[in-house]
Amino acid sequence: MSHDHVVIISAHPDDMEIGMGGTVAKLVDSMAVITSVVMTNGGRSSNPFALTEQRMADVRREEALRAAAVLGVKDVIFCDEPDAADEINTKAVKRKLVQTIARLRPTEVYTLDEELDRHPAHRLAGKLARESVLEAGIVLSGGLWAYEIWSLFTTWDRLEYIDSCMAKKMAAIAEHQSQVASIPYGEGVMGLNRWRAVFADPKANTPTGVYAEVFRRIELSLRST
Repeated sequence: MSHDHVVIISAHPDDMEIGMGGTVAKLVDSMAVITSVVMTNGGRSSNPFALTEQRMADVRREEALRAAAVLGVKDVIFCDEPDAADEINTKAVKRKLVQTIARLRPTEVYTLDEELDRHPAHRLAGKLARESVLEAGIVLSGGLWAYEIWSLFTTWDRLEYIDSCMAKKMAAIAEHQSQVASIPYGEGVMGLNRWRAVFADPKANTPTGVYAEVFRRIELSLRST
């Protein structure tokens, strides 16, 4: 039996867990094989323990591996770029992304939103993901999808109820101890996922689920910018 391969391209070691951890767990439950690609080492992020940049990067790698194990992700590929959008070697990242996509031939790719996300490294990850899918020259039967973190989507193309996987999502986020020590990402996104489910459909008499994540479909086209 051949399993669907899914590639998730993120900017930082905890983006996937916060933005789409519930959907990742659902995909794993449906027997998809997940490969997570993390662009930066996260070395300059929230640092309440005053670690050096390199030590923080090491800690974040370990946290990412533990979180991936919680969700059932098969592989985590680290590009190990500096945690600053203007210092990222985009050619090297793109080369690795193209190689990974061409090798795995995924049915779906997920990434951050290159237009709407307020975080510059997130926008860059989304841009490189789209360009790499095009360059790899494969057809994504399931499409390219953006998940939300630093900006909320006013419209979306897909809503996934994650009730059965919410506990797993929260456990995966909690593995990023260096980050949640000072910023309660879990609580914040739990509120968002609850809101998404409650306010999903103005015409519904009752919510279909308790927690939900939403996604925007990204058109695969070449852009001049």
